[in-house]
Amino acid sequence: MGLLFSALLAAAVSVDGTAALRHARALASLGPHPWGSPRGRAAAAYVAAELRGAGLSDVRLEDFEVKGVRGTNVTAVLGGRGPGLLVVGAHHDTAPDAPGAYDDGGGVGVMIEVARAMARSGPPARTILFASWDGEEAWSTGLGTTTGSRAHLRALGPQSRDIVAAFVVEMCGWKGGTPVLHPIAYADPLRADGHVIAPGWLLDASLSGARAAGAPLGVGDPWVSWLYQPAVRMFRVGLYGDDLSFLQAGVPAVFASDSSFKAFYPWYHQAADTADKLDADALARMGEAVRGAVGALTLVPVHHEPEPDWFAAFGQVAPRWLLLVVGGIALAPGLAAVAAARGWRRALRLGVCALFATLVWLDPVPALWLLALPVAVSGLTPRRGPFAAALLPAIAVVLLGAAAYARGYAHGTWLPMWYRAGLVAVLVLSAVPAFAVGGRAARGGSRPSPRPARRGLARARAAS
Repeated sequence: MGLLFSALLAAAVSVDGTAALRHARALASLGPHPWGSPRGRAAAAYVAAELRGAGLSDVRLEDFEVKGVRGTNVTAVLGGRGPGLLVVGAHHDTAPDAPGAYDDGGGVGVMIEVARAMARSGPPARTILFASWDGEEAWSTGLGTTTGSRAHLRALGPQSRDIVAAFVVEMCGWKGGTPVLHPIAYADPLRADGHVIAPGWLLDASLSGARAAGAPLGVGDPWVSWLYQPAVRMFRVGLYGDDLSFLQAGVPAVFASDSSFKAFYPWYHQAADTADKLDADALARMGEAVRGAVGALTLVPVHHEPEPDWFAAFGQVAPRWLLLVVGGIALAPGLAAVAAARGWRRALRLGVCALFATLVWLDPVPALWLLALPVAVSGLTPRRGPFAAALLPAIAVVLLGAAAYARGYAHGTWLPMWYRAGLVAVLVLSAVPAFAVGGRAARGGSRPSPRPARRGLARARAAS
């Protein structure tokens, strides 16, 4: 009887994919509704009515204006038991020519149904502010980016300091997609050429919560997640979500989508982005992942450190200290080789070790991905074959970056010139032992002189 009650309760609070599809269809039926349009106001009114129906309180339509263009955000509150504020949001505006069933009607539909499910589950551990923003597609006007969520942060005023994190639901709902988190690096407004990125603890809590809900999330891409993570720290990715506004304001944030590098929604920003392309089961999967992630984020303690250095693998998130340990392990063979080397070879290895350690300390994820194997292998053996194999991760991420450039997903690099020069220097200097010594080693050592053999043969003939 207890198990049956638990099953019925779980079903009662699960996310309804069919309802999420209904919301996406209703929003798309308005036709294109970009920021500042009368249809955009109608989309906001629809979302507000649905959030009231979902059982949320203090539902508001919040008008804002940026450079003469007016927009409307929607906010609603699910009161919690403890301190802190968690923001969960999506955007209801569209690109100029797209009905926006997927981008972002699906995200709004999932957000509404997550709010409904969580309202039925009772008060969460901390207050959740559900938001539907206008102006995410403001790029089309040339007047800014993510104008609605930026206006929302300004409207919160001092209350914005209570935000523990923001979780953004972006493009979702097609059968060909897989729900993933997109921790993309964005320009840091406080540091020239610097970037901000979702903190490791936020990724860890979101992944754990989604997994516990039975709807695991990937990181970046279901197939090339390990390549994705150094790539977004190396290349300036052009895609973004409303997490951009929060991260640039110093608030931890990340967005989820079921589009990824390997499987990107084919009708993105097109007139063909209609509701018939969406699938209720796909929306339900994303909804359960979001519900699980949000539930976990209501329980995490408040963090004050940015924690930009992390790497996700096998569902776990390695923090900075563990990355530095990996760097130390990669460095160990080179340090051992220093003791055995003499003259210029010792100076060379000392230089490689010092430069590698510096790069890992400053920005560990790109440095480890590109250099850890070449540095370790160079210290273990002078042979060319193993060193060439050790270059494969570096080659792979460069090829991924080139493919992203070709598809218009990336432009420029986050790595400053001196850092790039350091990476190249470590690779080149690590290769010196393989090419200075490895060639002879690969051929089995120095070739013996033929003269002694000929003299021995002459003596043997004379004796006979």
